Parts: sequence; C-alpha cells; structure tokens
Amino acid sequence: MKGKARVALLEKANEPLRIREFSIPEVKDGCLLVKTVASGVCGTDAHCWRGQVKLPLPVILGHESVGTIEKLGPGRNADSMGEPVEEGDRIFWVAGHPCNKCYGCVILKDTTACSNRKSYGTSYSCSDYPYLVGGYSEYVFLTEKSFFFKVPDSVPTEAAISFGCGFPTAIKGFEIIGGVGPGKSVLIQGAGPVGLSCVVIAKLWGAYPITVIGAPQSRLEMARRLGADQTIDITHLDRPEDRVKKAREVAGEVDLCIEATGFPTAAAEGVELIRTNGKYLLMGVFSDLGPAPINPSVILRKNLKLFGSVFWEPRHLHEVLRLLSIYNDRLKLEGAVTARYSLDDTTQALHDVEAFKCVKAIITPHAA
Repeated sequence: MKGKARVALLEKANEPLRIREFSIPEVKDGCLLVKTVASGVCGTDAHCWRGQVKLPLPVILGHESVGTIEKLGPGRNADSMGEPVEEGDRIFWVAGHPCNKCYGCVILKDTTACSNRKSYGTSYSCSDYPYLVGGYSEYVFLTEKSFFFKVPDSVPTEAAISFGCGFPTAIKGFEIIGGVGPGKSVLIQGAGPVGLSCVVIAKLWGAYPITVIGAPQSRLEMARRLGADQTIDITHLDRPEDRVKKAREVAGEVDLCIEATGFPTAAAEGVELIRTNGKYLLMGVFSDLGPAPINPSVILRKNLKLFGSVFWEPRHLHEVLRLLSIYNDRLKLEGAVTARYSLDDTTQALHDVEAFKCVKAIITPHAA
C-alpha cells in the first residue's frame, strides 16, 4: 500500500511533539497495516516525554491502541486466537515483543521477565523499519511477531481503550497474588487507570470493603461508580503521615494493599496499612523515579508478602476483552474516557495527563 502517515514524533525530551509524515511500508507476509482509531495516553508516556524512561529517539509514543485493519499481508487472516479477521475489523494489539530466547522467556516461561523485551511506543526508533511503531500515528505497522485480538462487536472502542495497558497489567497482578478472597479488605493507592482497573477486578472477586486513596475527585467518583466502597481524597493530605492516618481511620488495616500511584514514596505508606500476614502488590512505579526509604522491620514484624508485577502477556489482554464482552453493559467503561485529542494536540494531552486533568485521555489521529 502506498501513501503517507502523519505521526506525532518525540524527538527530544521535554520538547513539544512534532508532526511528521512517514511513507507507509509495503505490507509483507504475515504483517498488517492498522488504521489507528484511538491510542491511549498512558502515564508512562508522560514519563517518556520527560526523559524519565530511556528511549531510542526519535520515537512515536503510544503503546495502547485500537484500530481497524487497513491491509492484511499474505498469510495473515486470523488474530492471535485463530479467529478469522478481514480488512475493516477492529483489533487491539499487544505492543510488547519478547525475545523468546532468554532465561525469563525459556526457563521461567514468563515473557514479562524477558531481558530483551521491546515494545511499540517505547523501545523501537521510528528511524528504523517498519517506522510506524507507535500509536500516536494515523497508521501502525504490525510485524509478523505481533499479537493482536479482534475486539468483540458488543464492546465500544472507548470501553476497550478506557484503561489502556492498565487493565491487563492489573489482571496479571491479581494472577500473581492468587486473587483476593470474598470479603477480604482491599486498599488501592492511586485512582488512575491501573488503580481503577483494580477496583473492577477486586469487585468481581467479591472483596469488601474496597477503598481507593488518590486524586482528583473526578477519578475518585469513577472509582465509586465502578464499585469502590469508600474513597479518600489526598488533595490536602500533603504529608505521608497524614495520608497514613486518614487511611487508617477510613479503611483500618487491610488484607491487600495495591500500589498504583507511580510514586516511589507510596510504598513506605502502604506497608504501614497492611494487617499481619497481608499482601502488598506493587504495579505503579514503572518509571525509575529514584529510591524511597522504607522500614524493613514493618515488613518483617507483620510477616508481609510483597509482590512486584510488571508488564503483561497476550492472554491478559484477551481476558480484558472477554470481561468487557460480559460486564461492560453494566460497567460502561467508555465513560472513563474524559478527554480526546487530535494528533496536533498530543503535547497538550501529555501535559493534561501529567496534571491528572482527566480520567483517561486518548489520541484520535483521524478525528476531523
């Protein structure tokens, strides 16, 4: 297919993204070209833009995207579950590519532990083939090693993209800890896409009460709508000791605490709020923002179980789409998308996500 694709390009950290045009490569065997319908603006994108994640610049950001198949290469006629696809079908693709050769991939059988993992939107330079390797683009080129799944007809695009990579991240995190039992108390630190996804999953598991601590009010309102039993607004709780005190007053000591904030200092607060033999699941601090002090004696004396969970595998995205096909009539997750931006406004989108001005922001490259 000949033609051009407009992209929003990150050329240098902390500078506005530039609109550029790239030629669309030939769609070879096993590959496909996707017309981007919506690409989520992840909190990690803002960290990438700020230079807090090492990138092979120039990069097209955007690692959580839904689009329609524009062109199928020879030999590619089904999604990664074997469901037949054709041009025009909506798909959600997996940005990450494991190497399938390292200790994590081969011995641990866990591709999230891959030591050579690469991902569209973060670790491929658009200077190299196939160039269109991020969602902030009119088109994305998926190579033969890309996993993707057809979006069920009953699931609106904005529901599928509503929590972006946060939803499969949360699915994998709950898998690691073995879920949470009915009636177990849960405290979720952070009300962004990862935290809100955890609300949905904890509710489905029957946890009670579910408490979310975070900000701003718009996100906390969404948390309550999705099933949180109580929320704590930290807007005026500037000191860690104030947040811990308030959380104890509202939630008491909990069976499970989940870090979904992206702030390293949250960990020291979390361990203080978990009851003896409880669990702490850390998923939010992906970007390396430096160390934070934590008292190991608290972990020891409470006999706590700490779990770290990074990335997710294709099966976790498939599970998200399956859950949405069953429950979205009630959840209506499309309501989480509260801000939409054109390609020309991607820098503003990053500013707004960084400032927590929206629940979920998306880029719509073909919007008029």
